[in-house]
Amino acid sequence: MAVDFKEDESFASFVSRVAAANGTRSAQTFCQHMGLRFQALVDGDPTSVTRMLGLCRQSDKAFAVGVGGRDERTYRFGTETLLRSNLSRRHLRACPRCLEEDEAVGAGPTGSRAYGRLAWLPTFIRTCPEHRTYLAPLPDPVQFGSPHDFAARVRLARRSWDAFRDAATPAAPSDFERYIANRLLGRRHPPIWLDEFPLYAAGKLTETVGAIVNQGRNFITGHLTNAEWLEAGRTGFEITSAGPAAFADFLRSLHDKFWDGDGDFGGRLIYGRLYEMLAHENEDSAYDPIRILIRETAVASLPVGPDHRLFGVPSPRRWHSVHSATKEFGLHHKTARKMLAAARLIPSDDETANSRTLVDAGEMEAFIRRWQSSLKTDAARERVNIGRSSWEIVLKEGYVKPLIENYKEHGVAPLFPVDELDRFLARLEAVAPAGTTSGADFVSLPSAAKRVSTRLAQILEFLFEGRLDSAYTEPGARGFEAVRVSVPETILAWNTRPYQK
Repeated sequence: MAVDFKEDESFASFVSRVAAANGTRSAQTFCQHMGLRFQALVDGDPTSVTRMLGLCRQSDKAFAVGVGGRDERTYRFGTETLLRSNLSRRHLRACPRCLEEDEAVGAGPTGSRAYGRLAWLPTFIRTCPEHRTYLAPLPDPVQFGSPHDFAARVRLARRSWDAFRDAATPAAPSDFERYIANRLLGRRHPPIWLDEFPLYAAGKLTETVGAIVNQGRNFITGHLTNAEWLEAGRTGFEITSAGPAAFADFLRSLHDKFWDGDGDFGGRLIYGRLYEMLAHENEDSAYDPIRILIRETAVASLPVGPDHRLFGVPSPRRWHSVHSATKEFGLHHKTARKMLAAARLIPSDDETANSRTLVDAGEMEAFIRRWQSSLKTDAARERVNIGRSSWEIVLKEGYVKPLIENYKEHGVAPLFPVDELDRFLARLEAVAPAGTTSGADFVSLPSAAKRVSTRLAQILEFLFEGRLDSAYTEPGARGFEAVRVSVPETILAWNTRPYQK
């Protein structure tokens, strides 16, 4: 006698019910009579499944989702994959009220009507959505060989049915459980980000995220109760079902461990159990998109750099802290903080710890390189080839700008970036190219100011406005002191200058 293989039934349950309908004590015994191995049917061996369905005249159901198939560590149901650790196969669970309804309305001999739902196998599912109760564990087998013999274990439960029924206490099913069941059974559901991951990864990630939110980032897996895991799935699904942006927000919420502390960044310190799971407990490539998203979020928010190897990969730097910059560039932290404040890269009154004071990495590195290559006053004057009094005028008029403007107010030494000095030299060379003209009428810029009885600043203005066309730089010389201008030309420029009130 055969029974109908339900569309949401596990194949092990189906074989077990066929055995019960034919009056045998166990599925193993029945399969031996049929020349089959029950375990091969449980594991979805194609040849055995085909023969069993043929005996039951249901060969058209060979590809039913409940048949499944296994390899060393995974089970595949239709297009979905679960790990062996995700399945409650030896410790079967069921909803007593569903079983009662099966027996009341089902066809076939008593004891073969109640069937095991495929959705009762994943550990991610803990409740019955129809009756809003927890699934109750069926009695462990003690009088027959296989824990997968569903009908035989239901028969054992009938000896103390009230206790079994009472174990199914009230519970509110979660959207996470519905999602797992829909995917497992191939039912249509609105597409979400989690669909991009194998079912086992979607489930594990969701529960881990929820457990961190509810129990803390360093929760101990074995300490959570069934109810706490149910709530972990519910909470986690609110985040993971919303997509990568919501997941990134969740990651940033864990950064409080960094901001509130005073130590260096560490993946385990910040992300707790999530990081341990992804970095140390498995190397499954299915989680690579999550690893990438964690790295990207950390890089975008925290001062991580190449010396921080998240999941074994060096991290590009997006932010520098004062601490990381002083370490990388060999600076004293007090001097660095003073200079950064003077450059307005950090607030001058900020008391945040050096390791928590962040600056865009590009801006930080550009400033420090400019700082470290800048020259003190005497070296800067030598590079420009300019006298002390002329230098003061050039600075006052803004032709050369120090690294830190108003450096006296900030209590830092005057420093002059090499690129700023070279820019000034280039301006001089543009208006006074190398030449060979000579004579008493051509004098230096300070001498021209004296001859015309005007300020040096006025001569510089004439020069850079292009009004001293014959200006040149003496051959073999460079810089400010090598520029020569025509006195008559300078007098003409002075006499024809625009009238200013």
